[in-house]
Amino acid sequence: MVFPFEREAEQGAPMPDGLDLPDQCAFRFLSNMYASMRSGALTRDQAIIDKKKMEYKHSVAKNILHNSSVMGKYWADLYRDVEGAHNRYRLNPTRENADALSAALDGRL
Repeated sequence: MVFPFEREAEQGAPMPDGLDLPDQCAFRFLSNMYASMRSGALTRDQAIIDKKKMEYKHSVAKNILHNSSVMGKYWADLYRDVEGAHNRYRLNPTRENADALSAALDGRL
């Protein structure tokens, strides 16, 4: 895998703006890896092994970040729907509003 910012990391450029946390960590890893290779402290074969390990961890971190975002939106939307249905039921306690509140609590809205 080649990261979109890998060329900058290889050349020792500053970190690009707008990277999320997993990409920032990957950029720092790549910068250090290429610097270690230039200095002779790291062989190409070892760098390949290390990069593959980092790619896996990066993928896991990106998935966690994405899933957290999706679940955060889900819970925020659910809370908003329940709160709205509850307010409508408190103001007008009809069967329809009770059914809407039940649906919101079940996550069916």
